[in-house]
Amino acid sequence: MNQSRLWKNVGLAAGFLAVLASPVALHAMVSPLPKPVTQPAQAASFVPTCSAAAQVVDSRPDPAWVGANFSGDNCWAPALPAAFDGTNASREQIVAAMATAKSYKAKADAYQRCIASAVSSRDAAAEKTGKPPDVAFVTIETHRITASEDNKKKAEQLVAAEVEEFNQPGSECGP
Repeated sequence: MNQSRLWKNVGLAAGFLAVLASPVALHAMVSPLPKPVTQPAQAASFVPTCSAAAQVVDSRPDPAWVGANFSGDNCWAPALPAAFDGTNASREQIVAAMATAKSYKAKADAYQRCIASAVSSRDAAAEKTGKPPDVAFVTIETHRITASEDNKKKAEQLVAAEVEEFNQPGSECGP
């Protein structure tokens, strides 16, 4: 009986050691990472920069309620500029896209001022009546301002990606 207990303890110890050693064993089985490929010396004088393909721009619109009139504030969000393929665009289209993004930013700023004014008016009215401010209204309006700020960044990134794509043809960047 004593001997079976000894074998049980030996088995548990061996199992414990196997669990501890398993990460080391798995690491040893993994092949080493391949070495980076270097370009020949003659090609090193000019290396194209092909970063536009790696860019991801989020151009998804917000839900309709984020930009719509909320609780009588009469503030409407401007529509995000439409995305297009800068690779096949003309110079005039790129310049127009930059102007549209600038105009969008100005409209988004006006939208945010409208919301801030509506919140201030509601706060002043609540203070006059001695009631607490409507927390849900303030929270939703704050979200709308945050979404508008995010959309200004999206519009900026979208134009930057289009300009980058416009500048890519002829730079030896493959598909």
